[in-house]
Amino acid sequence: MQKVEKFKAAGLKRADAAADIDIINRYAVRELKPDDVFCFSVVLCDNDIDRDLERFSDQALDTMARLFEGKPMISDHCWSSERQIARLYRLAVETAEGKTRDGRPLRQLVGCAYTVRNDQTQPTIDAIEAGILKEVSVGVAIGKCTCSVCGGAFNWIACENGHEKGAEYEGKLCAGVLEDPLDAYELSFVAVPAQPGAGVIKGARDVQSAFSVLLGADLSGCSGEAKALLPKLQAALMSGEEKAKRAKIIEDNKRFMKG
Repeated sequence: MQKVEKFKAAGLKRADAAADIDIINRYAVRELKPDDVFCFSVVLCDNDIDRDLERFSDQALDTMARLFEGKPMISDHCWSSERQIARLYRLAVETAEGKTRDGRPLRQLVGCAYTVRNDQTQPTIDAIEAGILKEVSVGVAIGKCTCSVCGGAFNWIACENGHEKGAEYEGKLCAGVLEDPLDAYELSFVAVPAQPGAGVIKGARDVQSAFSVLLGADLSGCSGEAKALLPKLQAALMSGEEKAKRAKIIEDNKRFMKG
């Protein structure tokens, strides 16, 4: 299982406090009035290939529309109640204008979020309205990543059948397809996007916990395991652009060896 964080953008269109107040009140302890809340719309993610050469499957988007209902919106993926900003209350997958990088119909996961109007939230509301707080990131647990060329399981840069991210096979760009969402954690405002028009970062809650243990442990008797982990650490430190360049070099070398 991997926790994937995909970035998109927040806006003010379509979310309507007056029309949506009954939905919003499903999550409130006391009954709220339309004037009590500030609502905004969010494009959480889409099915296009991102700068890490990965994409969500259409089925993954449909599942996430259900999983993100009622989930919190926070700041910078900081999991504390003090950083909680808003709550998602209505989501749907919509067909957008244009095509994906590999020519498929572009589909977006769109949601609405609300926060209470008061002195504490007003600076955040002002920043959203001014377009300063705009980019967002979804944190979701993904069950598997498969190859867009053959459907094989991906292990970082290449799939089990040797297809590498960023390389083309018979005119088809190889990318990792994120499938089988298991859980949705949160939606965050972030500063730096990496997806085209938004952004992407990668992480894993269970992996983060493992690293916390490893960093405090004596690994002197685990040289074999450390060597096995090293290639993954090196791959994790590479940007999407570096991965694409590496994949191209490997493919060029293969063509050269074949003569």
